[in-house]
Amino acid sequence: MSDLLTLSDSQGRLLAETTWDSNVVVMAGAGTGKTTILVNRILNLLLREPNPLAITEIVALTFTNKAAAEMKKRLREQLIRLTEQTDELISIFRTRYHLSAEQVGERARTALEQIEKAQIGTLHSFAAHLLRLHPVESEIDPLFQEDDGSNFKELFALSWDRWLDDELGSAGPQHDRWRRVLAGTTLDDLRQFTEALSGDFVDLHELERQCRSLSLEGPLRDWIVAMHGRAATLLAVQDRPKRRKAEQMLAATVQSMTLLLEQGVPGLIHLSEEERATLEKDLGKAPAGWDETAFQEAASIIGLAQQLLIVDQSYFQEVVTVVRPFLDQVQQGFRTSGWIAFDGLLARAKTLLRDHPAVRARIKQTYRAILVDEFQDTDPVQYEIILYLGERADSHQTSWQDIDLEPGKLFIVGDPKQSIYAFRRADIEAFERVVEKIRAAGGRVYSLVTNFRSDGAVLDVVNNVFDRLFQQAEHIQPANEPLAVRPQRKPEVSVSGVQLRLVTSREGDEEFDVQAATREEAEALARWLKEELLPGTTVIDRDRHKSPLQPGHIALIFRKLTQTEVYLDALRRYDIAYITDGEKHFYRRQEVIDVVNLLRVIDNPHDRIAMVGILRSPLGGMTDRDLLALQQREGFDYQQRERLSAWNHPQAETVRRLYEHLAELHRLAPLRPVPDAIDLIYDRLPILELAAASLHGEQGVANLRKIREMAEALADRPHLTLTGFVDLMMTRVSEQPVEAESALAEESLGAIRVLTIHKAKGLEFPIVILPGLHQGAKNSHKGPSIHHDWSSRCYSLRLGNRSNLGALLVEMKMAAREEAEQRRLLYVGMTRARDLLVLSGGLTAKPGHDTVLSLLGETIVDEGSPSTPDQICIGTSHLTRVITPATKGARRRSQKSFSTMAPNPPLGPILIRRQARKLEWEKRRITPRRVTPSSLAGGRPDAVFPRTVTGHDPDLARLVGVCAHAVLEQWDFTKPRAEIGTVIEQVCRHYVTQDHLMADVAGDLAVLFGNFLSSEPYERLQRATLLGREVPFVMPLGEGQTMEGVIDLIYRLDDRIWIADYKTDDVAAEDTRARADRYRPQAEMYSRAVASALGMGTPSFQFIFLRPGVAVDV
Repeated sequence: MSDLLTLSDSQGRLLAETTWDSNVVVMAGAGTGKTTILVNRILNLLLREPNPLAITEIVALTFTNKAAAEMKKRLREQLIRLTEQTDELISIFRTRYHLSAEQVGERARTALEQIEKAQIGTLHSFAAHLLRLHPVESEIDPLFQEDDGSNFKELFALSWDRWLDDELGSAGPQHDRWRRVLAGTTLDDLRQFTEALSGDFVDLHELERQCRSLSLEGPLRDWIVAMHGRAATLLAVQDRPKRRKAEQMLAATVQSMTLLLEQGVPGLIHLSEEERATLEKDLGKAPAGWDETAFQEAASIIGLAQQLLIVDQSYFQEVVTVVRPFLDQVQQGFRTSGWIAFDGLLARAKTLLRDHPAVRARIKQTYRAILVDEFQDTDPVQYEIILYLGERADSHQTSWQDIDLEPGKLFIVGDPKQSIYAFRRADIEAFERVVEKIRAAGGRVYSLVTNFRSDGAVLDVVNNVFDRLFQQAEHIQPANEPLAVRPQRKPEVSVSGVQLRLVTSREGDEEFDVQAATREEAEALARWLKEELLPGTTVIDRDRHKSPLQPGHIALIFRKLTQTEVYLDALRRYDIAYITDGEKHFYRRQEVIDVVNLLRVIDNPHDRIAMVGILRSPLGGMTDRDLLALQQREGFDYQQRERLSAWNHPQAETVRRLYEHLAELHRLAPLRPVPDAIDLIYDRLPILELAAASLHGEQGVANLRKIREMAEALADRPHLTLTGFVDLMMTRVSEQPVEAESALAEESLGAIRVLTIHKAKGLEFPIVILPGLHQGAKNSHKGPSIHHDWSSRCYSLRLGNRSNLGALLVEMKMAAREEAEQRRLLYVGMTRARDLLVLSGGLTAKPGHDTVLSLLGETIVDEGSPSTPDQICIGTSHLTRVITPATKGARRRSQKSFSTMAPNPPLGPILIRRQARKLEWEKRRITPRRVTPSSLAGGRPDAVFPRTVTGHDPDLARLVGVCAHAVLEQWDFTKPRAEIGTVIEQVCRHYVTQDHLMADVAGDLAVLFGNFLSSEPYERLQRATLLGREVPFVMPLGEGQTMEGVIDLIYRLDDRIWIADYKTDDVAAEDTRARADRYRPQAEMYSRAVASALGMGTPSFQFIFLRPGVAVDV
């Protein structure tokens, strides 16, 4: 906060954080500190005078769980700083609100204690919270589970087949209607259309009303009137006695729209055959005398008239009438099953707030400040929820347009230049209308322009490019607002700025198409990374120390991960490690296919195709020649291993051992739940180890663990036997649904990050490469579709070769938004770079018009600083241009004769590497993946240090320890000590199952707690604020190990955070210090875990020895 005075937008930042009498909109450009300003606003709400808020009165919402976790982490760090009262942060608030240091610290401590109760999360999680608070009004089971879509798809598939049997069978009640529907579509397309209709955001009553309507109304009519007027004006300017095709088509367009406006959809039948034939022609190029801009506008309007020819309102009325009973049936079944979709959370929360005044009034009273991040990516239903929450206390309007906002309650942060989630219904028109509503009600709009991320050379190019690419268009694209570099920013990489790296075809190569250019570009990029960038570049840390550039400093960012395969192949060829973030090729990964084959073989020993796949995989390691030899012995059945007893083949022993394991797994796996069966397979066969040894082992292992997680997620399905899971996985491998690879737990500087622009949003990297600039960007919209436009309320329906009337408006809006979003995607990608931005592509023989290279071409204008072969000028900025000729090596490997090939390498180094791998494997094999803190002391403490109570019975000792911890987990330290006996009795009844041990355990616990409850450590706990009991944690240790444990107690006393670990050892008071030293490794692990989770310094730690009643601080 103290740096604000040096920034050009410092006043706007301060006002955004401290304006209380008006709602606030913050337009925050890329890298300008959106999360920081949100956290600062929360701090000011907690500390302001007058009327400070409790943290439980604040709702802070953002787009993803990761972003919400980051916001909460930063808020916790700032609150801890305020409680420590050791830096300048506290003085800012003391001065601003005239508070004492004690007042600031006390409010911060209170907020820290309540932070886990605060609504800091995603709007989906907040909607779920509201529904669970009001299940009756929401008409939903309060114990509902959130469905990622898989449960509904399964229910839909089962219900659809049964329903079709009833409808199309001999007893079906509406065969005539079905004939009319199927005359215009197929059953597969109808199913896809019906599944889209079943979405929670589809208002079936409104959609049916629009299908019945044959006249124009509301925004749709206004828009058609405007289009008709423009068409008439263009025709008046260009018309001539002898019309050419363009004028004829424009005249037919005017006539069709006139009939539509005067008579509605039925009027279109009066369009003459000649006019219909004219509209069915291809417009072609602009004739002489036409201005290109006017011709493009005319072409767009003529396209609308052509679409009018396929409008069929009555057909869609028939379709919806046919499927409506099925939709009601499947939606009701889904609700009663206790599931709710993510969209359903929002739809039901909106309905709850809109239709229940008392509920809305309570919620408005409970939450007095609403903060929303990434507002431009929020969909219109979420906008309505936010507006309902921001309404004045004494008002209740059901339409968002009529809502009267309470001043000072809403604080929204967004950047329309980064709105890139149209596929998730983000709507820039809705965003602008909501912002305008807030502004019109007296709200303030502040802009953040200081970029804390990027070097000035990068920002210069970004500003100049998007000053030209962002042409302001209402409800489609806002104008560019240039970003300012942070004052005194110093370079962090030895090379900075923006490079345009282009691969060109070899001379005479006329077939240099997009695919060829992509192969050449991928090869050139990988070679440049390996041979030039990585060895020749240094990074500079905050202390200005230089170190070599690591692969993890680099990100390859794509528009779609479907574009990555060629580039990843090139990285593999050059031995460059990479991590893909959310790659959608999960079911194409070889390790996944191998495990599916393995599951098939275990489930069905006679599945020969799967068996051949296993034998050819790393698990079997056989060649095709080996497989032929095995086939000749009829040896593909692992249940008949005796056929291999006399087989004299180098692979015979390997196959026999594998078959023994498969036979055992065939016997045991079906008897277990599927997740446990997969655990057994991973335990008995080296599947994970083989994946770890592959080229990208970490990702491979993560993917195999994801298969196990999938089985866990599906474990509640009644039909999920091993056979059912195998069938499901076989279907998915065959159909290749979109599925992300497992996200790796930790990022590594040893691997380049490969991700999409959407995944990269909110991230930053020292070096960013945007490949594939020569590849087209347009999405093909094929098949049935349903879209809804929030502002006009129109539905667009398309099925077969028919559409409804609303599709005219909605699809034109969508096309304009899609084109604008392609430019915003480029903006988001370019603003991820801190120091070096590389734009990479190929110069194809026939460049496309929808590529990033074509967009960049629009920005390159000679403005007095002409470009050179090595440099491109865009306004006042400069890009370095690097041209790389294509090479033969990238397109095809050179053909060498056997006589010219290098001789085989000597065996010595190979044997050395093999021995090293063997030693490494042995080390990994004996190293446990999961360890516990108690294991660091050489095993369970009660096994190492026996207690006299046990009578040399370690089982009884362990039972006493378990029961003692269970008593302390539920014991209220403020209760009278006499009540401890009741708790001991309850615990013993629960944990001691052998009656003959009951008296021994209860008696020993009574003595133990008799000492402890009268001790100094117990009095200390009575004064403390308990933060958590029996707190589980998981923490990476390195070397592939994970530490898992449970912390007995975390508490705060005298402004210090303490960890307490109970010990039931039978030890004298004077010996406790020596005993604690043996446990010290445990203390270190617990302290690391708490410090990491809470983002704080090392907490204080003590062992509490219960029998002598002594605490030892370590």
